[in-house]
Amino acid sequence: MAAVESVLADLHATINERLSELAQVGEDRKHAARDAVAEALHALLLHLATSDCAEQERRTLDSALSEQALSLKGGLLKALKQCALHRAFLGLPLLMEQTRQLLAGAPAKGVASYLEDALCTDIDACEDPRALVSVQEVHQFFTGVGRLKKELHGVELPAAAKKSCRTCVNRAARAFAALEQKLRKQAAQTGPASKPKVYEMEKDFRVEEQKELEAQYNAREMGLDAMFDKAMQLKNDRAKDAMSRK
Repeated sequence: MAAVESVLADLHATINERLSELAQVGEDRKHAARDAVAEALHALLLHLATSDCAEQERRTLDSALSEQALSLKGGLLKALKQCALHRAFLGLPLLMEQTRQLLAGAPAKGVASYLEDALCTDIDACEDPRALVSVQEVHQFFTGVGRLKKELHGVELPAAAKKSCRTCVNRAARAFAALEQKLRKQAAQTGPASKPKVYEMEKDFRVEEQKELEAQYNAREMGLDAMFDKAMQLKNDRAKDAMSRK
């Protein structure tokens, strides 16, 4: 865990360095400098999305990043184009709220391009059930699902942006269901085959081999169940949190 915290601190330091560089470069280099800031931010989000982090470390990071949200606007909105980064937002609620407010002020055409085009394309290629559930959770949060009006701080997404978010939620839900079906089908296809005709002298060996194949198949099935159960548990936990706030 300490190693994860050290990496996060280093990644955040890199973001600060890139922001400092952005503030100092001339207009002709602003675009490249903004891209460098976004790249540093995405590296941190990806690390957070794929690694466990101590609660206090995460809260400290969330507070710091949320205060920098306006400076990180471009990188935050671009992060929404990638499924793999969405889980990080769920662990950074203050930053997720700031991102929601930035999204509310973004041009409708840009929002549609980032979400309905780029993100939906990434959803179609995604094979991580946890990432697909995270996409649904983040974009439901953006639209205000499960939140009181007073919790939106006077900022709601425009109708066009809500439509884009709902499109992503529906696309991710379908992709999750299709992925689950695909993985279970693959597991079934690699499971025990129908018993071949065997001669008596081979029978004992084949029986043992069949038992081993069946055990492997059952293990794969249990693994798939655990993977999808974990993804759905993430969604259920978020729903319970939303209900508890009402």
